[in-house]
Amino acid sequence: MRRNIAIASIGIMLLANVTVVQAPARAGTAAANGSATVAEGRATINGRPSSDAATAALAGSAYWTPQRMRAARPAPMPDGVDAPDGEATDRPGRVGAPRDVAAPAAPRSPAAGLGVSARGSSQGNQAVNASPGVGRVFFTHNNEDFFCSGGTINNPQANLVSTAGHCVHPGDGGSVWFDNWAYAPEFTNGVALHGLWFAKEFTSVEGWVDWGYLWWDFAFVTMHPLGGDRLVHVTGGQGLSVNKSKTLTAMLLGYPGEAPYDGLSQYYAQGALKAAGAQRIKLKNCPLNHGSSGGPFLRAWDNDLRFGYVNSVMSYKFSGNMYGPYFDDDVLDIYNVAKNKQ
Repeated sequence: MRRNIAIASIGIMLLANVTVVQAPARAGTAAANGSATVAEGRATINGRPSSDAATAALAGSAYWTPQRMRAARPAPMPDGVDAPDGEATDRPGRVGAPRDVAAPAAPRSPAAGLGVSARGSSQGNQAVNASPGVGRVFFTHNNEDFFCSGGTINNPQANLVSTAGHCVHPGDGGSVWFDNWAYAPEFTNGVALHGLWFAKEFTSVEGWVDWGYLWWDFAFVTMHPLGGDRLVHVTGGQGLSVNKSKTLTAMLLGYPGEAPYDGLSQYYAQGALKAAGAQRIKLKNCPLNHGSSGGPFLRAWDNDLRFGYVNSVMSYKFSGNMYGPYFDDDVLDIYNVAKNKQ
């Protein structure tokens, strides 16, 4: 499904083997090629529409046995290119006033206060707490099981996850979205500490789904309730920011699965971002790798609260640098479509 969005300015790591080749950048064509149009898809379990929460939980849990989750491979990241520091004009974007669209929300569940430590490396000295608002994503494509990362987003319906576009759709212009899509918040030592939650609907952008452009490599996923509870109420949720500085300090959290990582627990990397061409940002010398795709770039990280503001998602890695799409007013428009879905 496609839905037009108004073009008015409003002021740590593994990926699965779904190879996506970056389409060549074309100056000034973001609006002309329909890239800013919403793309939506209904989630499926075993190829059948994920119609109601109880059926999704029953069928999804039967599919994602502990053995199958352990055997899932990190999803491959898209093929990207290195981009020099600074700006380029091939995707100027719609950058309005900097704003926090949603504030972080603490969990209502006492179980989300376990205080697990994240593992990883920092370009500073800090012990980082794992976030219940970050989790491991599971999905099936072409009869193979993969995993990515994602972040819970505080939204009015308390049911939203942010991730990379290539973690919900291959970006090939086809109508098939990934099957058996599940989310395990604060996945630790191979255990879904807060249960396994199942997707109801995907909301991405035509620029990724039909064109595979890396600066559109993001998506929001509406999740079914689990046992009558809503996701954000159980785990808490990250905030969401748009139009912020491209050179701020960020915390990256995800589930890298290539050596030396195993994808079984949350890892982090932290440092100052750089502006990259075509509405992208990057963290230089980032150790995270495949499997961390879709994990959040978090600004204003609060290590006691264990939440921050999602400012991008991990898209691809090149020359040791981790890249993500810059969150601007186009991303805000997509979020505004997704945030009130039941």
